[in-house]
Amino acid sequence: MIGKRKSHTFLQSIGFTALASALFIFGNADAASAHGYIESPKSRALLCSERVNTDCGGVIYEPQSLEAPKGFPGTSIPDGQIASAGGVFPQLDAQSSNRWSKVSMNSGRQTFRWHLTAMHATAKWHYYITKPNWNPNQPLTRNQFELVPFYEVFDGGARPGQKVSHELTVPQRSGYHIILGVWDVADTANAFYQVIDAQFTGGSNPNPDPGPGPGTPDPPSEFPAWSATAIYVGGDRVSHNGQVYRAKWWTYGETPGRAEVWELVR
Repeated sequence: MIGKRKSHTFLQSIGFTALASALFIFGNADAASAHGYIESPKSRALLCSERVNTDCGGVIYEPQSLEAPKGFPGTSIPDGQIASAGGVFPQLDAQSSNRWSKVSMNSGRQTFRWHLTAMHATAKWHYYITKPNWNPNQPLTRNQFELVPFYEVFDGGARPGQKVSHELTVPQRSGYHIILGVWDVADTANAFYQVIDAQFTGGSNPNPDPGPGPGTPDPPSEFPAWSATAIYVGGDRVSHNGQVYRAKWWTYGETPGRAEVWELVR
């Protein structure tokens, strides 16, 4: 009887351990799949996954997993490890003018598209580009980038769909440059990092927005006009006197361009 009781207890223990392991895996499935990569223009990680880039390491299996603390261009990830999101896949940090395959690109109006393997609540998306005089044969550091994002949009915690597109204007460049796209998650401390190796022709988008014709009024801004009677919180953007401003913190009745709370975006 004692032997049977011990055997029964042992089997119960095995069953409980297996159940606990299964619940742990299941409970963390959403977190593990909450990733994304830039699929157009194709990122360095995606080109590794497609075997266009070689000697990439484990990123070939999960180009969506370049996750690290958010806060860029602050001290979120070390210099020299920007492409690998702080060393997640260190092979991605190798940098030279001919190390990586490049995607053809023109300056001007472009559509960038992310593919998400899970739809995380989102704080913001932001994009950076290397300086005109950057050195492609040196490690990728903050000093190689223009640290004011050329495109930034706040989602306020909304959950995106599987495909997320951004209509943005790429600054004028020629030759080889790197674009860094960052997806900041709202309900965790992390973000997802993707770099694009772009070869610019020196021209502009062959189908640019023609803009207003002669005598037509200026188009409305993509951001609402500032109102002296509205309450704004940190991250809110407004247009005022032909410029765009971002609130650094809560504000009411303070005029953009005069009050410190407002940061000039463009």
